[in-house]
Amino acid sequence: MKNTNSQDRAIKTINKNIAVNAGAGTGKTKVLTERFIYILENGDLEEGKEIESIVAITFTKKATQEMKERIREEIQRKSLEDEKWRRYYKDMEKANISTIHSFCGNILRENSIEAGIDPLFTVLDDVEGDKILQETILEILLKAIEEDQNTYNFIRLFGKDNLNPIMEELKAIYYKIRTVGISFKEVKSKTLATIDNIRVDLGDIEYIKNTFLYLMPISRKNSKIYKLQKDDIWIKFSNGEYSNEELIPILEYLYDNIGTNKNETETIEELQRTIENISIIKEKENRWIYEIALDLLIEIDRKYSIKKEELGVLDYDDLQILTLGLFDNEIIKEEYQNKFRYIMVDEFQDTNELQKKIFYKLCSKESTLDRENLFIVGDPKQSIYGFRGADLEVFYDVMEDMENISGEGPIILEKNFRTVDTVLNMLNDLFEKLMGEKYNKLENHHVSENPIDVEILEKIDLEIPPGISESEYNSYYESRLVASRIKELVEKEGYNYGDFALLFRATTIDYIYEDAFIEYNIPYYNISGRGFYNRQEIKDIINALKALSNRYDTIATIGLLRSPMIGLSDKSIYWLLRYKEENLLNTMKKDIPYIGIEEQEKISTALVLLEELKIKKDLYGMYALVMELIDRTYYEETLLLQEGGKQALANVYKFMDIVREFDREHSASIEDFIDYIEEVKNLEESQAKIETEDADVVKLMTIHKAKGLQFPVVVIPQMARGFNYDKSSILFHKKIGIGIKYEEKSPLFEIIKNDLREKEGEENQRILYVAMTRAEKRLIIGNQGKDSGFKKLIKDLMDLEQTTSIENISQVPGEKKDIKLIDSDKFNIKSSHNGDYPLIVDLPNYNQKTFNNFNISQFLDYNRCKREFYMNYYKRLPISISSPREETEISSSKIDPLYKGNIVHEFTEYYNLSMNPRELLEKLVLSYGLEYDENIEKELMPYINNYLKYHREDYDKIYIEKEFFFKVGEDFVRGKIDRINIKNNQAEIIDFKTNKVDNKNELIKYYKPQLEFYTNAVEKIMGIEVIRAGILFLKTGEMVEIDISEDALNKNYSEIEDFIEFVNGNISIEAYEKAKYCNEYCKYKIICNRD
Repeated sequence: MKNTNSQDRAIKTINKNIAVNAGAGTGKTKVLTERFIYILENGDLEEGKEIESIVAITFTKKATQEMKERIREEIQRKSLEDEKWRRYYKDMEKANISTIHSFCGNILRENSIEAGIDPLFTVLDDVEGDKILQETILEILLKAIEEDQNTYNFIRLFGKDNLNPIMEELKAIYYKIRTVGISFKEVKSKTLATIDNIRVDLGDIEYIKNTFLYLMPISRKNSKIYKLQKDDIWIKFSNGEYSNEELIPILEYLYDNIGTNKNETETIEELQRTIENISIIKEKENRWIYEIALDLLIEIDRKYSIKKEELGVLDYDDLQILTLGLFDNEIIKEEYQNKFRYIMVDEFQDTNELQKKIFYKLCSKESTLDRENLFIVGDPKQSIYGFRGADLEVFYDVMEDMENISGEGPIILEKNFRTVDTVLNMLNDLFEKLMGEKYNKLENHHVSENPIDVEILEKIDLEIPPGISESEYNSYYESRLVASRIKELVEKEGYNYGDFALLFRATTIDYIYEDAFIEYNIPYYNISGRGFYNRQEIKDIINALKALSNRYDTIATIGLLRSPMIGLSDKSIYWLLRYKEENLLNTMKKDIPYIGIEEQEKISTALVLLEELKIKKDLYGMYALVMELIDRTYYEETLLLQEGGKQALANVYKFMDIVREFDREHSASIEDFIDYIEEVKNLEESQAKIETEDADVVKLMTIHKAKGLQFPVVVIPQMARGFNYDKSSILFHKKIGIGIKYEEKSPLFEIIKNDLREKEGEENQRILYVAMTRAEKRLIIGNQGKDSGFKKLIKDLMDLEQTTSIENISQVPGEKKDIKLIDSDKFNIKSSHNGDYPLIVDLPNYNQKTFNNFNISQFLDYNRCKREFYMNYYKRLPISISSPREETEISSSKIDPLYKGNIVHEFTEYYNLSMNPRELLEKLVLSYGLEYDENIEKELMPYINNYLKYHREDYDKIYIEKEFFFKVGEDFVRGKIDRINIKNNQAEIIDFKTNKVDNKNELIKYYKPQLEFYTNAVEKIMGIEVIRAGILFLKTGEMVEIDISEDALNKNYSEIEDFIEFVNGNISIEAYEKAKYCNEYCKYKIICNRD
């Protein structure tokens, strides 16, 4: 399709700053892609560095991948024309197409020393960062309350019984301030300056007095303002007989007695505004409140930064703040200005002040944006991420700067290539009225065959059944109306289920629509649901784990017994509770006469299961424990027999992935896992994906998730749902500072709140615009309910002649089908061997498995015995695998070998020269619940003494237990190094082993690849030379150095590459050879030697 003139201008104008205002569906991504190609053809680029000279910043990782693929495809097409395009294709791996966080992360890794950060830093995910920040805030609050009376008084202002709500307030304002890119000290200065500069205008006092005198006689005689004439407080004010301290209370009293007068609405509103403006003077008396709050925020930032530095981590805001700080260094800034010739930023309406400052640093040399190389594209009408810190004013500010520099306004893309004219005309008409001059009218490309394609679903006089709330029944009725209409359109008008998308403002009650789709046999997939941890199948597993953890948790035990895992009836549970002893498990052992034989058998089975798993829970990892729970209760099979079983089973599998990930990252107890689930269960976690995006199912998602997507038919349910506004008690304004609600009328807080409320109202308009403009052929609006939310917003603005109304449910729910039992003789199947039936043709990707990531231990096990590797990592049998580092001799040892290894390793991690070794050892032993005595000390001290012989602290830097990911080919391999010692920019690596050393050469052979891999990783990631790498055998005190020559390292890298390629391409056990000499400790020996 030929480009429009506006698109061509946006693509081909590359010698000046350009802002593009791109309406919905106007081909923004096409413009970005073609502009990238046009710059490659015509831009001022250094030869050999063309690809990496262009920066393209996207909003999401998905958008990054899509843009890369589109550019790569276009370059590949051109590669037939010219050799340079073939080179460009190869160089695409170097392309700077990424999110802003990835972009900043790369710059920081390249300049870690200058930024003063750990070169091996990792980025905190939101959950972990939140947890650390919460802990920091609570620590500071507790300490401050004990030490400072003013802080205690500040806390009391919030009127809360505990510190958690205050912690949440401080956390929220902390995050908001950081997105602006100014320090907390600057915020303090700005806020206090705002307060200190407050003045009372005597002219305003006179205006207030005269306006009251004007309104009093013309108001109703029974009105509040009329009665004020004889009020002592009014008389005192009108005569000027009050002190400065009395002024504000008097004005507040008068404000409350203004009342209403429909003939003088404007006068009253102006009077109220004037009183509000004067009332701000009371902030001077409460200046101390702001000082306390801001000092707390400064201290929180300081302590939080220290904790992150100790952990070697950064959060997402750090990436941007530190990058901005780096660009204060003129040499570094100039280096990146020379490197990045052209900068393009997508979705600019969703950026913030901090990101703007980064781009301005890169695009400004002597004056603002004088490098003329910034291209921004976005749609102000689609700015919907205010809750994440997006600031629409930034887009308008940058467009204004560009216009001042070039004298040209933004390029406006108006031709919509998505939506048919019937829908687009309605949208243009509606949003012109709603947004006014900020709205750019869209021009249609597609023409509908229908006169009307906008439908409103609403039964105006809906009769509410007794005993059901109006809001609940409205939601219920609308969900069935939506399901009925979708089914009708599919059956009568040729639509597919995959054509429909339901876009929710919030997914709080989306389950009502899921229930309706189940009733009507409509296939669906919920992309954005937050209810993963509230799904019954997940609750069942969690209840089982809680019952295993705590026999006194009656509620969890009942939940397990009632679940499909056990299937006990409510009647039986009633009698168990009636006869309940100290705990339900003891009760389950009793013979209760009112419980039938079949039910009693279920109880006995459950009792055996619980008792056995209680023993195993401290021996198994969490994954093996949950797997056995599911297997022994036939939970998977039971779920599949239920309605919605496919989704339920997929959710169980997803939960198992979460368990496996927890197991991999933590050596923790069942109680730790339960605590972890309690922490994360309220986060946004959607159900498991059981359908592809192209599947013929109705999609349910939030409007935010739908941004950038399009669907033939869009349904917007819950239009009558009210809006949720920010109810925080501390607010931030980038020009004023912070406002605190310390009492009902807090003037500075009210000023900021009113400003934010206006912005939230405008954002709600934009959210509706985003939702409606996703539609290609038809738009369906679910309007059932009261006049609130979106419904109220557009009620009087929609041209109803452009819509059609549907109020009755026309389709009946689908019939439920009984489950058919399988004849028993069907199970009489003759066994066969895979080799008896070879494949007729080779199938792509057959016998392949892709690992999510690798770790160096897998490679070591693979080297020793490929068959053992297969049994461990493909079959995942619940048998503990014994590697050389885990082999233990049978002896009269007083301490478990695993505990021994952990205690010794923790000693090496925590010890420093200021400590008493025996005292530290005793603390570590006690932390494992062991009794510290002479025998244990005698057993452990040889290891400790051997370590102490080598312990030194005269290094420039020491890394302990340093985890990292190292890229090998297209995959990442994970490792953790016990010790990296750095001195004079050279490193040595030490790995501690607590093995018995019967065969030292075998151990060295086993661990040698690990040390070579560590060396490669440190040299490549940290950019420093490793001069030695060795294994310290703590049992004997012998240090063995490993060959880390260049040849050895190259060979190691190549072997790991081969290993990854092999295991990703072979899933059959026949491909994995047994070791020539079987390890005597291998638990798989019996299994794999049966043939």
